[in-house]
Amino acid sequence: MRTDRILVAGETLVDLFPSGPGDLATVDGFVHRAGGAPANVATGLARLDSPPEFWTRLGDDAFGAYLRDVLADHGLDGEFVVAGDAATALAVVSPTPDGDRSFTFYEADTATLAFETGAVPDHALARFDCVHVGGVALTNDAGRDATLDLLERAFDARCLVSFDPNTRPDLWSDPKAAGDALRDALDLADLLFCSPDDLQPLGLGERARSDPEAAAAELLDYGPETVFLTRGEDGATVVSDLPDGERVTRSESAFDVDVVDTTGAGDAFTAGALAAYEPGMDGDALGDVLRFANATAALTTTETGGMTALPDDAAVRALLDGRASEST
Repeated sequence: MRTDRILVAGETLVDLFPSGPGDLATVDGFVHRAGGAPANVATGLARLDSPPEFWTRLGDDAFGAYLRDVLADHGLDGEFVVAGDAATALAVVSPTPDGDRSFTFYEADTATLAFETGAVPDHALARFDCVHVGGVALTNDAGRDATLDLLERAFDARCLVSFDPNTRPDLWSDPKAAGDALRDALDLADLLFCSPDDLQPLGLGERARSDPEAAAAELLDYGPETVFLTRGEDGATVVSDLPDGERVTRSESAFDVDVVDTTGAGDAFTAGALAAYEPGMDGDALGDVLRFANATAALTTTETGGMTALPDDAAVRALLDGRASEST
């Protein structure tokens, strides 16, 4: 897919990583990095090909200025990068010994999720083949209204609608509201990118772990035509209903790399898949998309920080070529 004809929408924030090992209460300090799932996806697309358009909000503080510079370095400084009038949201990242991580968000009363409905006008949507949104914005009243409005208008404009729930239970005061918002977005989506954790509001989290192909197929009933289900070190699955009525299913194993930090791996997978995907692909082509996305995600785990670790196209293809050589 032409990455310069994709609009990515969602949050850009600051990830705070401990500067050394140990409990968060005892570490000497923190290192700040640019983050936010949609920002990672937009940056990943820029690294793999050409910069997409990016609708996001930046805080009116030093962190906001820092994020603006980072985005500009990747060509993501277009007309829909909006300056807010409040602080920047923060996410404190707690790494675990196995390279996984948890997040604590500080986003109340910040500019980050206060999206305004209609900020991307209808005439602008005509420029895009695809609109990709992240689900964290749905946790904020203004962000939810603006995001669902964008999805509805993108759907009406015949854009390919791509959605990543990125479910964060601690940002939802009402679990039922999380499930309702997720269903509303899925009803408008053509492509779904998700992990088992993302599916907890639908009651599909455990099923996605035990039988990913069946869970992905069940998700098609919610609206999407194609579902990408990622499972970390267990690889990824895609299930798609093709225009001719055929349903195809493919699964691919993860790449064996030395994991340092998994922050942003799912976002890297999404960027890799969007860059390689074309509507109407057959099963073999979707398998190629899975391998490319898995390789993109794997390389991101070999360094600290989701955005700073995103690979370029040459690095991804080198990893793919290496696996192909090993199999011959």
